[in-house]
Amino acid sequence: MFWKLIREPFRRPRSRRRALLAVAAIGLGTAVAAAMLSVSLDVGDRVGNELRSLGANIEITPAADSLPVEIGGMDYRPVSEGAYIPESALPKLKQIFWRNNILAFAPFLYAPAQAKGPSGPVSVILVGTWFDYPVVRTREEEFLTGIRALNPTWKLEGEWVDDSTTADGPLDAVIGRSFAARLALRPGDVFDLTINNGEHTAQGAPARTVRVKGILTTGGAEDDQIFASLAKVQSWVGMEDKVRKVQVSALIKPEDELSRRDPQTMTPVEYDRWYCSPYLSSILHQIGQALPGTTGRAVRQVAETQGSVLGKLTFLMALLAIVALLAAALSISSLANLTILERRQEIGLMKAMGAQDWLVGCFFLTEMSVQALAGGVLGFAGGHLLAQLLGRAIFGAEVTLNWLVLPAVLVVALGVSLAGTWAPIRRAVREDPARVLQGA
Repeated sequence: MFWKLIREPFRRPRSRRRALLAVAAIGLGTAVAAAMLSVSLDVGDRVGNELRSLGANIEITPAADSLPVEIGGMDYRPVSEGAYIPESALPKLKQIFWRNNILAFAPFLYAPAQAKGPSGPVSVILVGTWFDYPVVRTREEEFLTGIRALNPTWKLEGEWVDDSTTADGPLDAVIGRSFAARLALRPGDVFDLTINNGEHTAQGAPARTVRVKGILTTGGAEDDQIFASLAKVQSWVGMEDKVRKVQVSALIKPEDELSRRDPQTMTPVEYDRWYCSPYLSSILHQIGQALPGTTGRAVRQVAETQGSVLGKLTFLMALLAIVALLAAALSISSLANLTILERRQEIGLMKAMGAQDWLVGCFFLTEMSVQALAGGVLGFAGGHLLAQLLGRAIFGAEVTLNWLVLPAVLVVALGVSLAGTWAPIRRAVREDPARVLQGA
């Protein structure tokens, strides 16, 4: 009998149209919410990857390092001074809890040098680094990293250096555009380079011939430097297995109140939540655990820009979803008021026959819930189509169909329907059946 009463209104044309309008209102509202949720789940990481073009957002240096002599972020100390990080320890960066969020990293060893130019010696910094180095290479996984992956927007004329090259002869290098212009060098040219150690040439590090593999343009201090294989620079200056610093690009979560707190002041539950969230602070903490004796710091300009963009994008999508759901709830409220006003006599008759208030309320809530579920399914399908359009038009990427969004959309649809019909139903069940039937 209960379900017969639920089905009966749908046979009336006016009630059927009103039910279809309710389904459409819920479908439109949940479609926007589903689209925003799908985009945030699928494209959020892609946006973070696109922001990697800003460069590294973490820098690792030895904790016991001496006072650096840096100009434009480059270390000009002689190679014999200061502390170092073992190169052999760097694969541990891919063993931390958030190892999959470590997108790229590269070590750097700086050596002040002099190049032989047409009009005399030219001071320059020789940088030993990885270009495309296999940090992890197993049957299950291969992870190549270096300055190519760390700085995807750098432009190169010519070829990159092959990290695996061990042949004797000229030192293959990529040189900055400004340095190349000073010495009038092109890819394929060679020049002589001498390593400096204070006022004297480093012992065991005579002048070597450098072959230009490519010319690099970055718009920064790198345009006036020389980049060569880390292993060859280490061997040349007698600093095997040593690097001065490491730059890391990590996919991070925007900061909030928890991320800014001192871990020592957190409760065990708060600490677990902080540790298991990809905050910049928690990733720095895990890097410090993996590489004892080092200090990690955020490259604030890059990290804050990444966090700000992702945070604003998430806020904008949440705001659009909330506005759409509020509009749907208001539409449902109006339709519910009309439905209950039209069926006041049925409500009065049901109560006169002994129906309790909760039974009358359940009758209308069940009817609205059926409409909500239908609208939720419709919203899920429409949300996926809308997410595809947004993904292609704004982000240039396809949005994967995520079935986990469906139960979330159905719950939201039921919540919107309940929010819109709660007040009208409360007024309906409080009606005096005698007064309603007397006015019939």
